[in-house]
Amino acid sequence: MYLVTYLPFYRIHEVETYFMRNVEVMKPRAAIVYVDNVYHEKQREILARVLSGNVEVRFGNWRNRNNTWIAMLRDFHTLGGEVMVVDSDNKVTEDLPRIHSELRDHPIYTILDEEAWKRNPQHFLIRSRKTGELSINGNTKPLYAYKVYDSSIGGLFRGGSVFFIGPKQVVVLMKLPEPEILDKVERALNSVDVWLRGFISDETLLGVIAHLVGIKEVPWTIASHHLHHGSTPGRATKLLVAAAHYQFAKGLVREFGRPEFRRYQLKYALSMVRNVGSIVRF
Repeated sequence: MYLVTYLPFYRIHEVETYFMRNVEVMKPRAAIVYVDNVYHEKQREILARVLSGNVEVRFGNWRNRNNTWIAMLRDFHTLGGEVMVVDSDNKVTEDLPRIHSELRDHPIYTILDEEAWKRNPQHFLIRSRKTGELSINGNTKPLYAYKVYDSSIGGLFRGGSVFFIGPKQVVVLMKLPEPEILDKVERALNSVDVWLRGFISDETLLGVIAHLVGIKEVPWTIASHHLHHGSTPGRATKLLVAAAHYQFAKGLVREFGRPEFRRYQLKYALSMVRNVGSIVRF
């Protein structure tokens, strides 16, 4: 199994603070770090000095999480094995190696952090169904399946995207999207204004990709601690978020011509109308 994390240049301290501990727990075949916002030779020199020789460092100037994910997914085709991607500000629990052995037959599974589970489990349970329990080191953990595409009428008016991978502190990939799917999704993503792409969550991108490879539900359980980096401001303006999703959905309609992407586009057209006043300040 390959263990991977990804982060912008200004958060490279999280490799040493969190990721190296995850490497100790998971004992992967290899550990890879993707660093975004790297565009200058001096940055590459800094990375060579400060990051451990025990990890492979790959870098680019993708400028947002979603384009970083596309680059990573392309690379994963060359690895030839299981890939576990851990958010850079997470510490996995000691239970995760055993959980991995239980869930590795699924094409994708994900992990929620214990803090979110205690704070607001309903955020994920509203689109999940309980499928069983895992007996891990003498303890019982619930196992859920998250519905990646919300086809209900209510989904057009509820908060959140109609496409969503579910919890994403850890994403484990046994099945990868074909390159032609990645090419089309990337073109749709690149049709979004570059300043708006950061408003699309990578959970949405991964939900779209899971849907395109035929995955209806993604198993998940709880096995990490989220030590939030705190470097970003508060919630984004709703109109900008809606505009970003609308442009992405429009690109997906152009690339795939599927009715569910037209529905995704409609949801955020309605959202833009509802939230047009949110950008006006008096």
